[in-house]
Amino acid sequence: MEEINALSQIKVLYVEDEAITRNQVYRFLKKRVGKVIAAENGEDGINKFLEFQPDIIITDLIMPDINGIEMMKKLRTDGFRCPFIITSALSDTKTILETVDLKIEKYLIKPIDADVLMNNLTEIATEILEKRGNLLVINHDLILTEDMKTQLELEIRNLYSKYLKKVTGKGAQLINVFIKGKEIEIVLKETLTVLEESFLAIGQHYKNVEFLRKAIYENTISEVEQQISVLIKRKVTIKKIDVYPKERFERILFQVL
Repeated sequence: MEEINALSQIKVLYVEDEAITRNQVYRFLKKRVGKVIAAENGEDGINKFLEFQPDIIITDLIMPDINGIEMMKKLRTDGFRCPFIITSALSDTKTILETVDLKIEKYLIKPIDADVLMNNLTEIATEILEKRGNLLVINHDLILTEDMKTQLELEIRNLYSKYLKKVTGKGAQLINVFIKGKEIEIVLKETLTVLEESFLAIGQHYKNVEFLRKAIYENTISEVEQQISVLIKRKVTIKKIDVYPKERFERILFQVL
């Protein structure tokens, strides 16, 4: 089964005036992201940005010509909203507040912790890719391919089937799972128990059955939220519960955060 790492789809511009640090970080990033462009100062960084249009910029704060904040201000003024990660040996509050005002994504203190940098890059890359392509990143850094999606939909179907039997005593005649970007939709047909069917047969009690089943789901669905969250290693929360007893149809919608 093909696996696509989220960072392999990302282009990063790294701006650092100190040559040894620039070369070390460049080599580190080159093995882990789709493409890395190195720039030796702020002016070079602006030119490389305009030439290569990277997805993320990592830049040193203090540089001799145009510093990281000035470079960021220039690009923001020109209408570019590329995410920034600022690196600096400085940790003073005034500098940090200035970068926050410019809507910086991350501020890392030198020497750079490689794990922290990779976690930050993955987090930003996930947000970029999910917005750009209506896709889902799971297990921390894997883009959900069609093959993986089919397998995951089957696994969610199985766990929801077990949950349904546990809370109502009966399964569904049909359960379909559809993953659409960051939404997970579960569609069910013919889920009513013998008692509920008998209740409907003696009169128009659709609203009562709807209320009862919604109450059961709302008070137990956290179990499914947790199971799916563990499965994809992303937090999942319930978004909507639709129950239509007359049509023998239910629809459960989860949101991936």
